[in-house]
Amino acid sequence: MAAPEAPAVSVATRHVMQANKSKNTKPELRVRAALRDAGLVGYRLHWKKAPGKPDICYPGRRVAIFVNGCFWHRCPHCALPLPKSNVDFWQAKFARNRARDERDQRLLATDGWTVLVVWECALARDSFDATMASLVREIRRAEALGGSLGGRVVEVGSAAPWKLRVSRTRARARARR
Repeated sequence: MAAPEAPAVSVATRHVMQANKSKNTKPELRVRAALRDAGLVGYRLHWKKAPGKPDICYPGRRVAIFVNGCFWHRCPHCALPLPKSNVDFWQAKFARNRARDERDQRLLATDGWTVLVVWECALARDSFDATMASLVREIRRAEALGGSLGGRVVEVGSAAPWKLRVSRTRARARARR
């Protein structure tokens, strides 16, 4: 079955979307700087061998980090409204983005990777330090356990600690023990 076609988009919208950076964004640069400050060097950027080309990847530790922008990836904490014009296009675009994100995370977790998702809003001034401390802790935990955790997806730095989401893959692994 063929994939549904995206609604037509205006030339102006196309130019605006092409101007948006997908690599080396400010949130991504801030996370990388904080990881270097924490002594966690040796990562790969947009590593092509990992599904979804994670923004930051530690192949030896089997850790993949996605730094998601709230608008493009539809942050569950921000509840951003849809654009007012060309609503069908944006709904399809966001649905494809979320489906791709879920697919890539599932593929990595199934392959035994620890997938860490950091939302742009969690990198705000008031929560940046706590988010980075949590991210560093999760990376070191994955390294210390050497893949014995199995595949899992962890949302790092959510608005509240009880909103941290651990994937079903990890829950199933716990149930088997």
